[in-house]
Amino acid sequence: MDYKRLPVKVQLPEGVRCAVALSYDLEMCGGYAPDGVNHGRIIPAVQEYTLRLCETAERFGVRLHFFYVCNGLEEPDIRYLQEIVRRGHVIDNHTYSHRPVAVNSPEFMDHELWRANRLLKDCLGVTSTVLRGPVGYSHGWLNLPHANRMVVLRNGFKWITGEYDEDAFTRDRDYAVRAAENHRPYAYPEGLIEIPIQGWTDRMWFDMRPEVNQAVLDEWRRKRGHQPVPKGWRAPWTDEGALDGWIALNLDALDYAYENRLLWVPCWHPISHYLHDPENRMLTALLEHAASKKERVWVCTVRDAAAMTSIAKQ
Repeated sequence: MDYKRLPVKVQLPEGVRCAVALSYDLEMCGGYAPDGVNHGRIIPAVQEYTLRLCETAERFGVRLHFFYVCNGLEEPDIRYLQEIVRRGHVIDNHTYSHRPVAVNSPEFMDHELWRANRLLKDCLGVTSTVLRGPVGYSHGWLNLPHANRMVVLRNGFKWITGEYDEDAFTRDRDYAVRAAENHRPYAYPEGLIEIPIQGWTDRMWFDMRPEVNQAVLDEWRRKRGHQPVPKGWRAPWTDEGALDGWIALNLDALDYAYENRLLWVPCWHPISHYLHDPENRMLTALLEHAASKKERVWVCTVRDAAAMTSIAKQ
């Protein structure tokens, strides 16, 4: 097993004090599915919500980055995805069927990535350059095998973003706020660059914290999972202040990145925000907060963040 990781330099563009490389995993999360299966066949309500996210970003001159589970490209109607690309937003590979990069065989993952890349090219005219590893893994230099890293490289990716910070579950709120400092990009010996997911994802916040009533979530999932919810509905497994707390956490994380001139890489999901933030308050609050800063905060894509990285000289 190869335990080595190489330092990576992140060079912010001139005139940028900090960067927020925001991305969304565009999928129907298995955590909400009655059968527990994740996929990219997005229900119309979440398609519409995703386009609303794009509209919000466009008001601030921001492009959004979506990592898509590509079996959804085999659906008969993918006009919303074509519209996302037409409007200048970015779609990249989240594998064909949301299978973990770190634990499946290299042969299986090779087919997953090849099939997803082919669909992206044929259906959307997209050549994917950054891979989002489904499910996530911690300590990629220990847990993402060399053979699998080579498969990622052979399928055209120089960057992968799939590592998460397992300590986020056990540390305090200040630790999550400092995520951009705690969990920085690095490179594997083969030259593949890891851009870790930093801090809490929305699914972790709304569905996995100790405050969440898992029994209520499980019952809702079995009876209503992956169905549209009515206007005014609120997820019954979270407390009433969950959304306000989520917004406050992310604005504080942005402040920390700004104060310390860092790249911050949060990961969110349209399906989670559709359920927990129907009025799209989070993205609006983040972009307004970024725009209010005296020096420039660049809310960018993970592709933009990848272009800032280079393997440091030893």
